[in-house]
Amino acid sequence: MKPNLERIPGKQDRLAEAILARAPRRMDQGFISSLDPSASLALGRYGVRLATLALRQDSPGLLRRSLLATGLAGCLEPGDVRDLMTGLALPWIVAQQLGASPATVFADVADSLPDGPVAKLFKTFGARTDITLEAFGWELVATASGPDFRPLY
Repeated sequence: MKPNLERIPGKQDRLAEAILARAPRRMDQGFISSLDPSASLALGRYGVRLATLALRQDSPGLLRRSLLATGLAGCLEPGDVRDLMTGLALPWIVAQQLGASPATVFADVADSLPDGPVAKLFKTFGARTDITLEAFGWELVATASGPDFRPLY
């Protein structure tokens, strides 16, 4: 399987960036309702791509944007919580790699999301201490452009 930046197209990154640019610091359900549910895919892909870029650029700011995009995608299209957790493993590992506390980073982003199941998941997932890439079906790979993540399956 190809690494994330190679297999996940960035064609809709601008849409995700525009949504994040107009997002209030503390989002509510009204903001979520103002978004087209189809934006969930763009936000989800952007979140995954940004986790890798945050690692490559040693950027806590990109990591936070990765989590915000992922959180918004989860709010727009609630799905299986296990799928969301699989995706959250990447920013959790990146936070650790950047020397940040995953619990603090995730809680900060959760406080920006609307109250509800996604914000609650971010707080509980961020506070976990048992996260490994392998346990969530990922591996870290070296590419010519820098580190990236690749699904194991």
